[in-house]
Amino acid sequence: MRLEQRALRFQCGGNALIGIVDVPERPLARGLLMLADSGQYRTGSHRQFTLLARLLAGRGVAVMRFDRAGAGDSEGRSCDQAGGADIAGAMNEFFVHVPEMKEAVILAAGDAAGQAATYAAADARVAGLALFNPELAQAEPSAGSLALRAIGHYAPPLLRRHLPALRRGLGMRAPALAPELASAFDNYEGQLLLVLAGGAAGSGHGAGLLEARRARCRRVEISGADGGFSRSAWREAVAAASASWLTSW
Repeated sequence: MRLEQRALRFQCGGNALIGIVDVPERPLARGLLMLADSGQYRTGSHRQFTLLARLLAGRGVAVMRFDRAGAGDSEGRSCDQAGGADIAGAMNEFFVHVPEMKEAVILAAGDAAGQAATYAAADARVAGLALFNPELAQAEPSAGSLALRAIGHYAPPLLRRHLPALRRGLGMRAPALAPELASAFDNYEGQLLLVLAGGAAGSGHGAGLLEARRARCRRVEISGADGGFSRSAWREAVAAASASWLTSW
């Protein structure tokens, strides 16, 4: 399939943002917008976004990736301060350049997951979220919860098994998403994919909270992978899982 790659320069709040869109010869009605976390830009960790964009475009999926506000070659304040305006600007630009698209999926890595969910809940064009090792803010724990966490860290296995019952007996709440994120995920009605690095410490952070809230959630765990999916075999597994999910509904 013949592909076209276009370099984009678009405006967001008076600042220029830089992006790239891969457009197949006959794009499907569903495209993919990629969001890097605060530590990355449009290529993604170990060029994950670049490779994934090429694979998906080869299967007919138009893909846009861009430098978030204040990152890479884009101007402006950091994406944390942009309040999602850079996501809205990129999404609008994406639909302009690929008029065949009817809906989009947002792929977000790490700490960009929460921003993706907040935006998706307010834009009916977003039909799916693919979250890579999501890092999601949690509600502030109580002093009692912190104490139980410390006990669980040092306690023998037999005692650890009784900590959930102890928490319930003391009336303590289980870990939960921060209220604004809980509201965003509750209001978002689209598809959800979780891609986790099975061998990375903390790779499931936030994933369990999402699975507890949403019955319709697909989980893919890449066994032995690190948080950045640095090996080519891991990156290929992530790409295959993402492409399969994206075209399965």
